Amino acid sequence: MVTDAEIPLAATVVLLRDSPDGPEVYLLRRVASMDFAPRMHVFPGGRVDPRDYDEPLRFTDGTDVTALAVRASTDEVRVRALYACAIRETAEEAAIDLVVRDGEGRLGVDPLRLPIVDHWVTPEGEGRRYDVRFFAAVVADGRAALSTTEADHARWVAAHEALAEFAAGRLAMLPPTEAVLRRVGAYRSAAAALAGLASDPVAPLLPRPRADGSAWDLVHAYTGVVIRSDVRRPHTRETDGHPAR
Repeated sequence: MVTDAEIPLAATVVLLRDSPDGPEVYLLRRVASMDFAPRMHVFPGGRVDPRDYDEPLRFTDGTDVTALAVRASTDEVRVRALYACAIRETAEEAAIDLVVRDGEGRLGVDPLRLPIVDHWVTPEGEGRRYDVRFFAAVVADGRAALSTTEADHARWVAAHEALAEFAAGRLAMLPPTEAVLRRVGAYRSAAAALAGLASDPVAPLLPRPRADGSAWDLVHAYTGVVIRSDVRRPHTRETDGHPAR
């Protein structure tokens, strides 16, 4: 089994806003030249950088940082770096400041407004692998702007519309993105989606084929315990974005 010290850590943020068609999410399309997930539609995010460990960060009073670390299946040092990465990448890629700095220059984080909502690990055998925590946040005014050269297109889209376009072959995405969108699409408002996602349990999900090749399971990435059996095999390779075979 892997540990979160063996595979590069990454963070991504499910940005939410309201629309007449239900909650919308902000999706970026990665450029074709990217070494990982080219042409895929993704939430803003990226790999944890060494500077994220040095970022001064203050959680709201009363925050149980130990509980946050447990939810992220990591320790307090890494969960702080993951939060710093999520905030930094959202500013770099979508021009959204999720939090403000206090008078001492620290990032002020309210985990209720920026909860950890999911956790996926790239399947074994991929050319590149990442250990990704998903966060979520409501963007009250709905403002976002593409502000990275790693993507060539960005849009707000209702979760059910994105899934319909994916099913029709018009919007490529990775299995974890699809899974999160299905959860978002179960709610009628951004606030309800945020609360619902934040209340769901989180475990490090790793798609893995059974030894006999008969089916795939979702297993706990760090223990190997089967969380969900007989799941659909990944439809897309994360490394190159090509159909899985």
